[in-house]
Amino acid sequence: MISSSMMMTPTSTNHPKIAVAFNPFFPSREEDEKEKQRLLQKLQTHQVSKVYIQFGTNIQRLHSSLEWLTNLQHNKQGQDNESPFNFTICGSIFLPTSKLIAQQKFRPWKGVYLCDDFLSGDLHVAKDIVVNMLKLYEEHGAEILIEAPGVRNEKDMELVKMLLKERDLVMSRDNKVGEDDDVFMMKKTRKEKSNKIVVKDIKNSADKSTPGKNSLKFKPSPLVSQSALEATAILLFGSFDVRLRDNEALQLASHHSSIIPVFLWSKEEQQKWGVRGAIEVVLKDALQNLSGQLESHGLRLICRNTIDSTEELASLCKEVGAKTVYWNREQTTESRALEKRRKERLQQNNGVTVVECRSSLLYDVEKMSLSTGFHGGHWGTLMPFLKGCKKQFGEPKRPSFKHETFAILESLKEKVSSAVEERSFEWPHGIQVEDLDMAVITGTQRWDVPILERFSPMSEESASTTLNEFASKGLPFYEIERSRADLEWSTSKLSAHLRIGTISPNEVYYKAMDSASLSPEEIKTFWRRLVWRDLAYYQLFTFPLMRETSIRAHYENTEWVTGDEEKRRLEAWKWGKTGYPIVDAGMRELYETGWMTQSVRMIAASFLTEYLRVNWVKGCEWFHYTLVDADSAINAMMWQNAGRSGIDQWNFVMSPENASQDSSGEYTKRWVPELSSLPKGVIHRPWQAPKAVLEREGIVLGKTYPHRIVKNLKEERAKSVEHVLSMRRSSQQFNNERGYDLITLPNGERTVVFTKKEYRLDQNGDVFVKSSSSKGGKGLYKKKQEKIRIRSEKRQRRR
Repeated sequence: MISSSMMMTPTSTNHPKIAVAFNPFFPSREEDEKEKQRLLQKLQTHQVSKVYIQFGTNIQRLHSSLEWLTNLQHNKQGQDNESPFNFTICGSIFLPTSKLIAQQKFRPWKGVYLCDDFLSGDLHVAKDIVVNMLKLYEEHGAEILIEAPGVRNEKDMELVKMLLKERDLVMSRDNKVGEDDDVFMMKKTRKEKSNKIVVKDIKNSADKSTPGKNSLKFKPSPLVSQSALEATAILLFGSFDVRLRDNEALQLASHHSSIIPVFLWSKEEQQKWGVRGAIEVVLKDALQNLSGQLESHGLRLICRNTIDSTEELASLCKEVGAKTVYWNREQTTESRALEKRRKERLQQNNGVTVVECRSSLLYDVEKMSLSTGFHGGHWGTLMPFLKGCKKQFGEPKRPSFKHETFAILESLKEKVSSAVEERSFEWPHGIQVEDLDMAVITGTQRWDVPILERFSPMSEESASTTLNEFASKGLPFYEIERSRADLEWSTSKLSAHLRIGTISPNEVYYKAMDSASLSPEEIKTFWRRLVWRDLAYYQLFTFPLMRETSIRAHYENTEWVTGDEEKRRLEAWKWGKTGYPIVDAGMRELYETGWMTQSVRMIAASFLTEYLRVNWVKGCEWFHYTLVDADSAINAMMWQNAGRSGIDQWNFVMSPENASQDSSGEYTKRWVPELSSLPKGVIHRPWQAPKAVLEREGIVLGKTYPHRIVKNLKEERAKSVEHVLSMRRSSQQFNNERGYDLITLPNGERTVVFTKKEYRLDQNGDVFVKSSSSKGGKGLYKKKQEKIRIRSEKRQRRR
């Protein structure tokens, strides 16, 4: 803390100069801002002569902080009447040795934030990160401090020399962009200097590790000629890949002399299952953050509103002379048609090469082949799909490293800057992200505000922070607690980031797989849900109409409620007025914030289809409009299964009365506040509360909280089951000898699909008699779950 006696005027020279520490690597924005304010307060004493930057490995954070500090040195962010702050910068580095990395991984220093890439044990990666840091310090005129244990012997000194040499090579490659050799050598001679090196805590101990070759290798696409690489390329972003890290299209486009990042928005092209409703809010926020990130590297995101994005793209290619366009494939029914149209238009009329990439799924689902029948699970269910992926494709590719992305962006910055100076490149016109015809609120109710309060900022950094927080607070307990809506970290909170693409599924997958402290049993459900996500896209590829047409075609004849009764039930469900608190809590949370946890989505879907007997398509449409993570493939797969017409019928019924998802009642209290004063035992069944309790708490059912939309759940579900059986009896051609449904695949083959026991009919149309199932498998499963539960409880006690 700086006392008032230390607040000196700029002319004071009688006080000793001091050096202060600065940490730009705090994970949260709030802590980062506090740290900046603390430093500013110290600088305003005008007694600070040097700022020591603490060691950390977030290259993007380091870059922005160095820019901020150098601006302070030149008073670009100070008051008009205040002189510049007179201080030098000294940046800390660790020598990337096996021993030091192992020590930091086992027992990290307090306040030192090291990324998983640096701690992975791959010395090539750690070395690349340090080289990038040295480059940044050199560019900003900073001294270098080598942190303890420092340089202890000749081998360490050789490592220091090698790192500086690597830094100079990287800088020379960047600086040479767009210059002939003579001009480059003149500039190099004028600039050539080495950082002042400060070594902290020199000791005498040897380390046998030596860094290897640069791992930063992304080869150009074989579709693009060398001459085309010397021309400008367009990098087209979509609504699902709004990130720079682990973006294959960016990696390939970066080989060009210059690139133009582009986002084209056509409201007319969204149609029923595109970007509409709540997802527009988070997408716009993500685009604003992407734009800012690009600007920090001297690039621009060119945004345009358009009616026809294909013609707009063709026009833009002609305008800037681009002969190559890069994009990531979206993998939906509409996007396939749109991408095909764009590709044909660009190649035939403009002679433009299109490079299509894949960055939104773990696997290429279009190349996946599944055998019909039962193979460790029925066709199209998770386990056969998972085994097929592993067999046909192997493990998912590892995500690119953050420092590699940073290096790509810095290289592009140099290329574009040189091209602009030489007048061989200029930016085309575009509009600001906020001017896109997206998430435009026309009424008086600012329904976007609660969504932004919950999800903003939608950025890569925010996604990474959320993932890291979940890995420490939620993943160790996920196997046991994942269905709980009343616990903060029971789920990862990454669904919106995965949908918009501010994080890649590969990064999330390997965060779980690399969790050395957790057993395979503790992480399997979490990482399998990423494969389950791919499965949804495989199903959508196989059944393009599945978002509103039953995959089991004969289920289209299922009887649902209709007319005024359907409207009455559906409206009560939409607005959280069904009289069943756990359902109402979920639906209210959904409408206000655009999100609810998976277990609550399932109980809401089960309630609508099983008890209210409303067609699943109605629920699918509402979820798509109100979810910030509205994913038409995942959404449709869930709703088809809830409506019994999907590949994997739900083999369970979720009671809206038991509410095991909210055993504490805290979730319901938050979203149904009119019942918050009820005891835990009756908060999910207020109609069972004693009359005296209701009167005491001022609760009048039918007035302060609605009566149940349907009262006899058993009767409603019996009707639901009978309607399915009636439909199946009239469709015996889709029934095999064991009572399972048969479906026809696009290639004409027929396959059996999982069918719940209560719907299995014999050839006479009678329900098969239920046989007693083997208890061995269930017993083994229960034993495994018990082990996980015990392990989870031990972790809880250490929380």
